[in-house]
Amino acid sequence: MTFAAEEQPPGNAASTIIGYISLLSWMVVMFPQIYLNFRRKSGEGISLAMTGAWIIGDLFNIAGALMQGLVMSTIVVASYFLLVDATLFSQTIYYRAMYSAHTRVKDIGGDDIGVGDGDIPPASDASTALIGHSGDSEAGALPSPVPSQSSHLTNVLSFVLSMASLGCLAAVVVSLTMPQPSGDDGGPHTTPSPPSDSLPLTQIIAQAMGTASAIIYIMSYVPQAIQNYQRKSCEGLSMWLFLLSMLGNTTYALAILVVSLNPHYLAPYVPWLLGALVPCVIQIAILYQFQVYRH
Repeated sequence: MTFAAEEQPPGNAASTIIGYISLLSWMVVMFPQIYLNFRRKSGEGISLAMTGAWIIGDLFNIAGALMQGLVMSTIVVASYFLLVDATLFSQTIYYRAMYSAHTRVKDIGGDDIGVGDGDIPPASDASTALIGHSGDSEAGALPSPVPSQSSHLTNVLSFVLSMASLGCLAAVVVSLTMPQPSGDDGGPHTTPSPPSDSLPLTQIIAQAMGTASAIIYIMSYVPQAIQNYQRKSCEGLSMWLFLLSMLGNTTYALAILVVSLNPHYLAPYVPWLLGALVPCVIQIAILYQFQVYRH
């Protein structure tokens, strides 16, 4: 970021203050959910698909910032968001898979079935303990399959890969539809072309990355809303995650809009404005679910 001695637009001071509020909101947005998961020793409330999509969006965001040559502080902040999102994603997987499986094994290894440390319980007893087989089941009947985390993780992986593919597709479409730079290579035998409104190739790709990141962020909240609806519960989900997200999104957009409403000024910010404001609609729906499912 460079500072010029010329007179600044009147909205710049307000934009800076609002921008710091947005940045502060995003710096702490994940901590309430991470703490809640740690306190409950569970990650069932948060959607893995949502957090996985955030990571993909962060990667597109960082790639766009690098290609556009933004200041290092912007890239560092984007990398911090990636680190925090990855922390929440890893914590959720740990509590859903490894921690819960370890707890189930400890429960099965109780005195009532006579299993010692390190011993493997008999197949029939283990199946009964895991599945909750009733004693009046028919003799020789096969136990019903145990619902595993593998199918859920497969669905999550499919959604995340779909978001990555959608982001790549959006980046390609935006790159092809934006004005292309002239083909002059600047060599000694090249006749200089007249000035045009075409953008450099790197800026076109950076805009495409921003668009892809915005689409992914917009879609990322949908799995959480669906999961809440299917469970008819928001237990294990921190309301502060969405309150701080809305605060960060609205102040981020406001910091851009208070500077100028000139369409020429706003045009480069359109992907980021959409990525900030559209998710607020889904976040409001999720906050409404907190009220509907609070009992």
